[in-house]
Amino acid sequence: MSKLQLLAASMINQPLLMEISHAKSFIADLRQRIISGDNEPQLHEKAKQVADSSRYHPVTGAYRFYEISNGVAALSVRGALAHKQGWYSWMMGYNVISYAIEQAISDPDVKGIYLDMHTPGGSVMGAFDCADLIHRASKIKPVWAIANDMNCSAGQLLASAASRRLVTQTGIVGSIGVVVAHTSYEQYLKDAGLEITLLHAGDRKVDGNPYQNLPKDVADRWQADLNDTRNKFANKVASYTGMPLQSILDTEAATYEGQKAVDIGLADELVHSADGVAMLAEHCKTFTRTLTTGTTTMSVAQPAAAAATQSAAPAATAPNPAATSESATQESAVTTPEVAAIAATASADMVIELCEQANMSDQIGRLVKAKLTEEGVKARLTALSGVRDTLAAANLSHMFADVSAKLDDPAAMLQVALTAATAHGEDREVNSSKQVVTEAAVKQPNAKTAYADPARL
Repeated sequence: MSKLQLLAASMINQPLLMEISHAKSFIADLRQRIISGDNEPQLHEKAKQVADSSRYHPVTGAYRFYEISNGVAALSVRGALAHKQGWYSWMMGYNVISYAIEQAISDPDVKGIYLDMHTPGGSVMGAFDCADLIHRASKIKPVWAIANDMNCSAGQLLASAASRRLVTQTGIVGSIGVVVAHTSYEQYLKDAGLEITLLHAGDRKVDGNPYQNLPKDVADRWQADLNDTRNKFANKVASYTGMPLQSILDTEAATYEGQKAVDIGLADELVHSADGVAMLAEHCKTFTRTLTTGTTTMSVAQPAAAAATQSAAPAATAPNPAATSESATQESAVTTPEVAAIAATASADMVIELCEQANMSDQIGRLVKAKLTEEGVKARLTALSGVRDTLAAANLSHMFADVSAKLDDPAAMLQVALTAATAHGEDREVNSSKQVVTEAAVKQPNAKTAYADPARL
């Protein structure tokens, strides 16, 4: 089964978070592509052929799925959205969006993430996990989304998860609903003198098949499922944006353009599409994280601001003069465990020094991202040294990167090691002269260059 056929199976006769007029044209286009045997190469595979050093992650060396301008990673979200698909001119996989978000979070060159969206939505499968990932990322770095000129249905779900939502004057947002289209060929087959018999075990096994009209009990059950998915969708938007749930349900999946989107609350600001990245870049200069413990709320400056003041802790504990009303959350200059932990985090320079002393420069990016204390970094390197030595004794040094990535999950680490050992033994029996590509053959990024400036973290 081809990739397009798998895509069709996940989207035809399945619930969709997609604006209805686009859903109709997308399904028709998908059927035509399958019939014609369309094998369009993925755009990111084409892009990899471009020799541009700015397109590669300074820590991992992996291809970046976004462009960086003034510290802002601009990710283009285009076309229909689908589960576990790649990146085409007419469609984009949630997995690509998620991967790009994770890249940007660990990228020291990125201060904020900008989702430049033009999508009618897509499949239910994969949408909610992708939205949750965006929401988590927005707690680490600012994530802004712009309807340029559309983020509908699943696109609205993703945009709602961002820390701020922009819309152009002709941008369209909304469509917070679910749709499924069932096609019946029963009458067509009768007219053609054809009869298809489905032999099956399990009363529900062939529910919704295209060879018979949709039975009422099946339609009723599907409708109940759609209602549940719509409620889940609306609840997510409400939790992400702070909008009242009933206000979202009252839209009845309508769409809103430009200023109307702002008026109803599905967008925060009407902007010109050319200004969004610059606005986010300016915002990143003063961006702070908010920590809440009980009734106490404190703001913790991003590393760039912390570097300017030479200390993150004082900025975190400064009281907010704006909190003057009796109903406002009480803010006080107290030291919490969370703030103390941030202050105690080993600096990038310290991580670099400790990793180089342990001859493990390849671990710098992972340990900086982990935000461990100095003692935590030392303990992690000690454990990694033991893993490295054990693998070396078994002639499995080339598996260190894969095994060490599972250090926090002993069961998974053991499974990787056992699989590698088994494969290694089989290779040795079949061909003792087999060449093994070692980790040393992989080009490692320059750690000093990537982390020399603390403000880049």
